[in-house]
Amino acid sequence: MATLSEKIGARTRAVGNNVCFGIDPILERIPLEGAPDQVVERFGLGFLEACLKRGVMPAAVKPNAAYYEALGPKAVDSLQKVCAAWREAGVFVVLDAKRGDIGKSSGAYAQAAFGPFCASAVTVAPYMGRDSVEPFLTSPEAAAFLLLRTSNPGARDFQDLMIDGEPLYLHVARKALSWAGSEKMGFVVGATAPQELETIAAWFAREGRQASFLIPGVSVPGVAGGQGGGIDEVVRRLRGGGSDPWIHLVNASSGLNFAWERDGNRQAWAEAGACALEELAAIAGL
Repeated sequence: MATLSEKIGARTRAVGNNVCFGIDPILERIPLEGAPDQVVERFGLGFLEACLKRGVMPAAVKPNAAYYEALGPKAVDSLQKVCAAWREAGVFVVLDAKRGDIGKSSGAYAQAAFGPFCASAVTVAPYMGRDSVEPFLTSPEAAAFLLLRTSNPGARDFQDLMIDGEPLYLHVARKALSWAGSEKMGFVVGATAPQELETIAAWFAREGRQASFLIPGVSVPGVAGGQGGGIDEVVRRLRGGGSDPWIHLVNASSGLNFAWERDGNRQAWAEAGACALEELAAIAGL
């Protein structure tokens, strides 16, 4: 059975990039009209059609469940259709739901993620410990990205706390790697903290462990709303830490979703996203 990092490495090399296309359907920035559930469905599927037409595909796609759930049950149905369509196209699907609960509840969340929502992996908060994570690792095709050192400003409130001379995020990584199923486990490490990213990559290298990172927070030049990380610096920091950039996923959401805003061509919103994907892959310089 292939490990998560082996699966991702095979996928990134097959498509020639390590970009994860985050889908965050913010209604007020989507140049489509109609019922909200129909708009977010067309939004997610339109990018797939545009990528196929342009002949450029991301290594992975990451729909953010919160934006669909906020619009009600019909939009949740749309999320299922979006995930299923990308998965059917051969794309690695990360359901960004940030789950993590007591064992039984996590089991139900995992059943939903890997069943109806067709996810290849799901984001999980490890704060509640081993039994809250294990259900996301038990089935043969299951995988999870554990929140480690995230991209938001508040990450430093807890994740950077020093304990016995090490930041808390390294204690989390060490403990998680001791759990059964760790070969199906990856970690969320934000692009907005490049020094921490390199430190974490170097720590994994010293430990002799290979794990894939999901790296959010990458921006596309000229598009508002990104968190400011550069994909070229991400690749440079991974290599500086002794890690292979091909086994990691570098996520951009706003920069791809709303690339149409650069020239204001509302009709070409999906094509603009596919073009920005190609641009981002070129900047990565793999």
